[in-house]
Amino acid sequence: MKSVENRNRFLLITLLALIAITAAYYWYSSHRFTVADKALFRVKQLEEVDQVVLTQQTGEVILKFDGTRWTVNNEQADHNMIDVLFATLQQVQPVRPMAQTQQDSVKQLLQADGVRVRIFSGDDELLSFVAGGNVRKTQAYFQRADDDVYVMAIPGYRVYVSGIFELDKNGWKDKQAFQINWRNFQSLKAEFPNSPADNFNVSFNAGYFSVEELPATDTTRLNDYLDAVSFLTVHSYITNDKLRDSLNSVHPALSISLRDVANREFALSLYPDPRDPAIVTGIINNTQFAWFNRKSLEGILKTRGHFAPK
Repeated sequence: MKSVENRNRFLLITLLALIAITAAYYWYSSHRFTVADKALFRVKQLEEVDQVVLTQQTGEVILKFDGTRWTVNNEQADHNMIDVLFATLQQVQPVRPMAQTQQDSVKQLLQADGVRVRIFSGDDELLSFVAGGNVRKTQAYFQRADDDVYVMAIPGYRVYVSGIFELDKNGWKDKQAFQINWRNFQSLKAEFPNSPADNFNVSFNAGYFSVEELPATDTTRLNDYLDAVSFLTVHSYITNDKLRDSLNSVHPALSISLRDVANREFALSLYPDPRDPAIVTGIINNTQFAWFNRKSLEGILKTRGHFAPK
């Protein structure tokens, strides 16, 4: 009887020991995953940052503050995207280091497909790391040189934080179609190659704008039209050589050219897509391809007769 009691006592002690070991293991694991330095990828002098360089296999994106505005590869950058960038840098933090069994494979992934992020104030590099993520873009990874890879997040948000760094140049460009100072606007020409009778010219004379081909102009409609042109934004910029080739032999539905007082020209040609009426392809200044939402173009798809007084 005593041997049975001793055996049960032994089994009970063994069970309690296993429970204690298991609890200690999970406590250690939980503790280890919460000790990541939340400021590991934070720029202390964020207000002093004037350049961010993003390097990946597809090319290099240089975001730079020129003292007045932010540019991307020497073109005007979208200030909303710059705001998102700085908000990300301010709020992103490590959730935990990747498990040791995954460190090597994820490091190889970042080396092959990640984006090298370098943040500067003048000539001083304030921070450098590689950003990337899993194939489904649901989990973001950052790694500083010769350090572990960390899973990253913005507290309170379910967002793939590496996505902002993976944008190409087109993703950073200002979405305003016409980069013109409208205080210096001088004239506009609208041409409809398939309907020349609808062409018109807008010019500034004697202190007001008018449509040259009309004896009188509905100034309210003309002002609304010029506002629509000035506020026109693209849906997205694109790089597509096949599309470029396909449009070489096609007349645009509408071409608009603007001139300022310095005689600089700004141009836009629009090509509706018969396969998708909601999308219109545009060529800006004869070089940059872009997609426009058809609805956003309604204000500028006006012919000469639209401006005649009723």
